Amino acid sequence: MGISDGFYQFEVRDSRMSGSIFVIQYSLLVIHFFIPFYTILHRMNRIFLLYTLLFLTAMLACSKKEMISYPASSGLIQWHGRTVRDPSGNQLLISSASSLGFRFVGDQCRVWVKNIAPPKEYNYISVVLDGIRQARQAIRFDSFSAIEIIPVTKSPFHDVEIYKETEAVLGGIVIQSIEADSLVPRPKKIRKKIEFIGNSITVGMSDDPSLVPCDHGNWFDQHNAYDAYGPRIARALDLDFMISGVSGIGIYRNWNSEGPVMGEVYEQEFMNGNPNGLPWDVKQFIPDVVTICLGTNDIYEGDHVTPRKPFDSSMLIDAYVAFIKKIHNYYPEASIMLINTPMENNYNTDILNRCLVTIKEKVQVSIENLKPVSIFTFTKFHLSGCGGHPDVQDHKRMADELLPVIQKLL
Repeated sequence: MGISDGFYQFEVRDSRMSGSIFVIQYSLLVIHFFIPFYTILHRMNRIFLLYTLLFLTAMLACSKKEMISYPASSGLIQWHGRTVRDPSGNQLLISSASSLGFRFVGDQCRVWVKNIAPPKEYNYISVVLDGIRQARQAIRFDSFSAIEIIPVTKSPFHDVEIYKETEAVLGGIVIQSIEADSLVPRPKKIRKKIEFIGNSITVGMSDDPSLVPCDHGNWFDQHNAYDAYGPRIARALDLDFMISGVSGIGIYRNWNSEGPVMGEVYEQEFMNGNPNGLPWDVKQFIPDVVTICLGTNDIYEGDHVTPRKPFDSSMLIDAYVAFIKKIHNYYPEASIMLINTPMENNYNTDILNRCLVTIKEKVQVSIENLKPVSIFTFTKFHLSGCGGHPDVQDHKRMADELLPVIQKLL
């Protein structure tokens, strides 16, 4: 059998060699056409060669294995705090320091998120990667966008936690999905639970001007819930926690309005007093300990704009007693602690302390099967945050004082 291409000719004398002859013929054909092609390439402009290399690099990058998309409903993602799932299967971070956690394999991952907030408002998050907290970042976009998370160290897997830094009334951070080479299970712990109910101090308002200075930007630009006293205590004691707080809120009246007060918004997902708002399912989080830090805004003289009646201690006491009854009905096994603020040289702190003593006496005799209620008052000191609030170092001091008392209740 003869084979000829006009240049090279081979004779196949044994049919069993036909396959080998074909390979030789093919190789020679490649060489035959490659030699002149190589000569042409050698003479090409260097710029063309550069673009060719870039094109090949891009083709190789595109051929890389695509990451897997895991929906927010995946069982490989853990959720903490006041979070809810929407009809589309997305998960919302709502309350201050509410969070998600997951473990991924690979050299990067993407989290698809968007902001839902009142007009002209937005939210902040913090990412904790392999135990190291990254800088806060604002989430302003109202359509799903990817947050790239790229570890700086090599490891078989990487742990990620994402915390909402701003409070519930500012809306939610919506998590749609996570993309990674793979997600793997994180260890699940059965931990004691604690809930921190309160006002601006509890949610970490005005405690961190590192991104936006005090008296600049929006009123929520200095929010840092991660470093507030409650989350600090929870991390130190390895507790699961939830913050239920609203800046400016009171127990019978607010800082600059008559309501809605805590007793009216506690059962709402976003705690904003919207009569059409969805209810919060209190069964999602059953705490072992509940701390309540309210009353400061009731006593405070207000914003000097909204008309305000003189402080009425009986109204504060009655409203506080009613709220404790509500909390006890939801969580009958929980220990309840009433907390005062650390503001120094503030006679209102002393007034509130006397009211808390009366409240404790009333609930102990009026609420059946209530565990002993405790009162905690921080040491008074100068607060260094914006607008008379504690800053992150003040919160550390508060956490250091309160932690051993909480520990005894667990």
